[in-house]
Amino acid sequence: MATINQLLSIIPYGKGNAIHAEEIARQLQLPTGGNQVEARELIRDAIQNGHIILSTNSGYWQSNDKQEVQNYIQSLNERAKEISDRSAAIKRAWNNANPQNLIP
Repeated sequence: MATINQLLSIIPYGKGNAIHAEEIARQLQLPTGGNQVEARELIRDAIQNGHIILSTNSGYWQSNDKQEVQNYIQSLNERAKEISDRSAAIKRAWNNANPQNLIP
């Protein structure tokens, strides 16, 4: 199993150097099929253990730029709100259509 230190040695600094999950998985000799579940799990573990790893569609990178990290956090918070709003709308729609079988 790959370690966080191995992961950190692969993920570059700077958004312009971002690396895709599939390439991370390949370099760590993790499965590359599907959605690179093991590589993404290792990335989440690294973040939970205090490492600053950001991502976009262009891949993953480490950052030591305060403004970049603040912008990324704001983007995550906006996405979380959008997901929460969508969840509430679906629940409302269900409850309106199914008043005898409400979702609390």
